[in-house]
Amino acid sequence: MEFSVRSWSAVAPGVASPAQWLAWSAVPALPEGELQLDVSSIPAMARRRLGRLAKMAVVVADDVLRQEALTDVPMVWASRYGDADKSMALLASQAADEPLSPTAFGLSVHNGLGAQHSILRGITSNAICVASSGAAPEAGVIEAMGLLGDGADAVLLVCYDEPLPGAYAALGESPAADFAWAVMLGRREAGSPGFALRCTENADAVVEGAAVQALPHGLRVLRLLLHPAPSGLVNRDAASGRSFQWERLDA
Repeated sequence: MEFSVRSWSAVAPGVASPAQWLAWSAVPALPEGELQLDVSSIPAMARRRLGRLAKMAVVVADDVLRQEALTDVPMVWASRYGDADKSMALLASQAADEPLSPTAFGLSVHNGLGAQHSILRGITSNAICVASSGAAPEAGVIEAMGLLGDGADAVLLVCYDEPLPGAYAALGESPAADFAWAVMLGRREAGSPGFALRCTENADAVVEGAAVQALPHGLRVLRLLLHPAPSGLVNRDAASGRSFQWERLDA
């Protein structure tokens, strides 16, 4: 599968502007610091309902839509865990024999964010939410390519994750970090730069420095999309036993 990245946006603690992200891609590290998040475009009631991670995802999605001057486009939301804070809070309430909030439950399910964003922005195109163990970005690209193959001119992919909370923390991906990024994907035109993603039983390893290896997989993928130096990336997903091979395609 070959595709192009038309525009992008990302946010994480200590990294916000495009210039900061491009500098980070040259010298990658786990994001840390203050989260700079402008949520003024999110209505007040939605801001109260959405958790920190959901707000991060909405902000980057809206930023790419503004860059592209689009108001309605198919979207794929990809997250390994989703908003686990809300799920944990619901389980704690249930264990204490307390009534559960229907609103909190609706926002805790994996497709809750995509549904909320569609309502907020009046988007009627497809909104697909995926979770695929250690291969969430790959699952997102696969879904996006399917939508492009069905005739969509472009598809917005949003990837977002955060460390698991409380008692779940020991079960989460290591390393982990708060981040959200969005990319507008399109078909790759012949002779133009782009990327390829292939699923294979075997893939040759791509040499990565220790700093890149110390990143969550979602941020390793983002670095590949932003920085011109990496020629590719290999992700071996233990859950499926398959390898995903990313490749940068020059013009």
